[in-house]
Amino acid sequence: MSSKRGNPTQVAASIPFDNEPEGTPIFTQSSPETVQEAISAGGEKAQTALDTPRYTILLQNNGTVSDNTFIGYNSLIPGDATPVIVPVQSEFLEFTFSNARTDADYTLEFRRNTLVGTPFFSVSKVNVQFFSQDNIDEPFNAGDQIYVKYIDDGTNASDAVILLTFRAIPQ
Repeated sequence: MSSKRGNPTQVAASIPFDNEPEGTPIFTQSSPETVQEAISAGGEKAQTALDTPRYTILLQNNGTVSDNTFIGYNSLIPGDATPVIVPVQSEFLEFTFSNARTDADYTLEFRRNTLVGTPFFSVSKVNVQFFSQDNIDEPFNAGDQIYVKYIDDGTNASDAVILLTFRAIPQ
């Protein structure tokens, strides 16, 4: 069985491209005038995203997360504060936090290379089971350590998981 395509009456290159539907620009650099230019610009942005390697590191704590607990790769690893080791020069982009309790109140503090120094990022949540935080954009060198401290602000979390997302920085 064959399918028959209709004959288009317009060539795509001759159709103007409106890059501002409802007043919101799609492209921020140059404004494409044709469909072909819009596809080319989008393809360049997609290729840039593909050329930027991202990776994730999973942290977990089984059971109740107590006040002042450092969450590391796995709560079964011995030691009070197992650091997360950044494997390559990277930018810490975002993270997702989840736990089994819907009514957990807590603060998460992220520190670089120290257990007691000033956090480079901190966030507090009330009655939150899971959330994502983006736009952290914190650079790290290969071998840097990240310590994630859980501070109980009311009801403890339980069975917590944190997924850290990084972008490797080409050298």
